[in-house]
Amino acid sequence: MHGFEKVGVFLKNTPLDEAVAAFAVHLGQLGSQEIHCVLVNDPAEGESSKPIQADELEARVKSMFPSDMFGRTTCEIREGHPLEQVLRVARDKNLDLAVIGRKLPSNQLGLGSKVAKIARKAPCSVMVVPELCRPHFGRILVAVDCSDHSKLAMETAAALAKAAGEPHPQLFALTVRQVASRYDLAGVTFEECADAQRNYGQRDLGKFLEEIDSKGISVEPMVLLSEEPALAITHAAMAKKMDIVVAGSRGATSTAAALLGSTSENLLMACACPILLVKEKGETLHFLEALFSMS
Repeated sequence: MHGFEKVGVFLKNTPLDEAVAAFAVHLGQLGSQEIHCVLVNDPAEGESSKPIQADELEARVKSMFPSDMFGRTTCEIREGHPLEQVLRVARDKNLDLAVIGRKLPSNQLGLGSKVAKIARKAPCSVMVVPELCRPHFGRILVAVDCSDHSKLAMETAAALAKAAGEPHPQLFALTVRQVASRYDLAGVTFEECADAQRNYGQRDLGKFLEEIDSKGISVEPMVLLSEEPALAITHAAMAKKMDIVVAGSRGATSTAAALLGSTSENLLMACACPILLVKEKGETLHFLEALFSMS
């Protein structure tokens, strides 16, 4: 079991829905017990988008989901701003995971993007699915910084890989280190400083992986040096042909978790792979309650 019992699937009545639904179906086949399909009609779009009716939504969902999942799948239409409604559904349905889509090429540049805001504020884990992607969890890249949130991300990735039943599942644990500035003041060369950072990274990553239950799964540790961690993770995912990238959100408190962390947020902007941002469930719930009380 991968831990995502209750999954929210957020549709837009566009071709992007097919990719989002495919991942939801895959998760349902791997053990998710409740699938909540939600389409948000945004009044701000005006007449540019014809509102879909309840019977149309149900017919569309039935065309994308296997019949044996209908009994644990619900359909709902909500009116309002997409960001607010996604967050309300996540709270009201006590979701473990929200699956949302995005178009490619990415136009998510800037912190104001809907995807980044949802990922930042959601009280549950978030899976971001680019259009045209199809679900497969045989090769998973996990971005780690050896924190508790990274441990949760690794454990979730391992559970997904095991549940997927792939013959030879692979996890790649990637940590990104930076070469210290003004290394010359310590009387060392750039190469010596870089080698030291790689060694520190390998040491810390080795200790970190000792605490992860990865029995039956191949785990390859990777250490990269870069001043731009999100781009390093993206390039590694492309080079290794990853099926999905998993990362933990940053912060042990509600406020810090709401900020998500610059690396995770930049990863959403840069990476064309599906991305799973793993959160401690309910970590931003108090933040949401305060936000809704002001609306």
